[in-house]
Amino acid sequence: MIISIIILLIALSIVIIWKSSDWLTDSLVPVANRLGTSYIAITTLIVSFILSLPEIFSSVYSYLLGHLDIGLGVVIGSVMANIGLIVGTSAIIKPLTVEKSVVIRDGIFMVVAAGIVLLFGSDLQYSRSEGLVLFLLFIPYAINVWAFEKWRPKKSQKQKVKQVKRSLSLIGSSKFKLKPSLLTFIISALVLIAGSYLFSFSLIKLDEALQLPGILIGLIFGAIGTGIPNIAAAWQGTLKGYKDAAITETFGSNIFTLLITLGIIITLSPFTIQGSVFYFDLTWMIIMNILLIAFIFKGYFYREESLTRYEGVALLLFYLTLLVIHVAMF
Repeated sequence: MIISIIILLIALSIVIIWKSSDWLTDSLVPVANRLGTSYIAITTLIVSFILSLPEIFSSVYSYLLGHLDIGLGVVIGSVMANIGLIVGTSAIIKPLTVEKSVVIRDGIFMVVAAGIVLLFGSDLQYSRSEGLVLFLLFIPYAINVWAFEKWRPKKSQKQKVKQVKRSLSLIGSSKFKLKPSLLTFIISALVLIAGSYLFSFSLIKLDEALQLPGILIGLIFGAIGTGIPNIAAAWQGTLKGYKDAAITETFGSNIFTLLITLGIIITLSPFTIQGSVFYFDLTWMIIMNILLIAFIFKGYFYREESLTRYEGVALLLFYLTLLVIHVAMF
C-alpha cells in the first residue's frame, strides 16, 4: 500500500516536472527571437541549462534531505541514460547525424568532463576544491561556445538560431500551453522547483520502503524520471526529421550535469564514494561517453550517418546491461 502511494507520488512529480519544463521553455522562445544571431551562444547555453534543471534540483534536494547517494545516482544515471536511452532509442527510430564541428566542440568536452570526474574520484573522495574546479570548468566551455558561434558565417548563425528555437519548441511541445511572459517564467520555475522537491522526497521514501542502496534508486528511478522531458523532446525531434536533436541535447545536458550539478553537490558537501561507484559506475559512465563519440567519428570516416540503427541498438543494450548488472550486484 505504502509503495503504491510512493509510486503514485513519483508519477505525479514526473508529470509536474514535465509540464513545468514545457512552460519554462515556452516562455524562453520569445527570448530566443529577441536575441537573434547577436547572442546565439547565450540561447544555446540556455537550452542546455533548461534540459539539466530537473537533474540539478533533484540532486541538490536529495543532498539537502540527507541522501547524497541518491543525488549522486541521479547525476551518474542521467549521463548514462542520455546516451544509452535517449540517443540509443532515437537512433533506432531514425539514423542520426550531427555537425562535426559540434562534436569537436561539445562532444570532446563532454568526454573530458567525464574523465576529470573519474580522475578526481580515483582516491574515492571528492574535496570542495575539486567541486569548485568542476564548477569553474564550465567557464572555458561557455567561452568556447561564444567564440565558436561568434565566428560562424552569418547564414550559419541564422540556421543555428532556428535550431535553438526548434529545440525550445520541442521541449515545450505539448498541450495546455501558457502564454509566454515573465509571469509564465516565474510560475513555471516555481512549479519545477516544487515538482523536483516532491520527486526527491518520493525517491527517498521509495529507498526507505524497498531498502535498496540510494545510488541504485538514483541511477534507475531518479535518472529516468528527471530525463523524461529530454526523452520526449528527442523522440519528437527525431520523428520530425531533426536528426541532430538527440545528440546535441545530450552533449549540452551531460556537460551541465557533470560540471554544474556535480560541482554544486561536491562544493556544498565534500564526500567519499565506495569503490564500486568508482570502478563500476564512474568507469562505465566514461566508457559510454567515449563509445558514443567513437561511433560518431566512425560515421564520418565511412561517410555514413553519424549514428546508425545498429549503433543505437548497441548503446541501448549497453545501458540496459549496466542496469541489470547493477541490480544483480545488490
